[in-house]
Amino acid sequence: MINKYRRTINKESEQSGFWPTFTDLISTVLMVVILILFSSESIAGSVEKDLAKNVNISVKETLDKNKIPVEVDKNTGEITFGEKTMFDVDSSELKPEAKEILKTFIPKYVETIYKDYGKNISKIVIEGHTDDVGTYLYNLDLSQRRAYSVAQYMVGDEIGDYKYKDKLRKDIIAVGRSQAELIKESNGEVNRDASRRVEIKYEIKID
Repeated sequence: MINKYRRTINKESEQSGFWPTFTDLISTVLMVVILILFSSESIAGSVEKDLAKNVNISVKETLDKNKIPVEVDKNTGEITFGEKTMFDVDSSELKPEAKEILKTFIPKYVETIYKDYGKNISKIVIEGHTDDVGTYLYNLDLSQRRAYSVAQYMVGDEIGDYKYKDKLRKDIIAVGRSQAELIKESNGEVNRDASRRVEIKYEIKID
């Protein structure tokens, strides 16, 4: 009777000892999976950053080589055109001089981006921005129309044919940002002249 009782106790002890071991195993597996995912995201982020840096350098070299007076942000790759260069006040119609700048700049810019990095470019984004004068909705409409005007010219008939134009038609997006991203001075005051702008940027994808 005593031996039977001992066997029962030992059996229960063995079964109860199994679950902490199983739980530890599951915890270890989950931790490994989390570490792998975290590592993968870190690697992808690093690759994306390095690729963006290379694209920015290539664009800068192309602009300098062809003596195109357009500035590219070396960190983000953004191309910025101020309102005075592109539009009259409260207008979304491109100025003749703006069209001339785009006609020279866009074919070189697009070819540089797509030639070596086309498979990693998911979108070309045209963003319109305003200052903080007027209502948000009015500025949203104006910024959207301005972004659309630039995008329309880039892929329209007026600019003429150039390499990768058909691909650009599939990738281009026009977005109005209204006054959501104002440019401010170091003292916190809004720089309204700088805030009224159109930006051209690209988005990278890593397979």
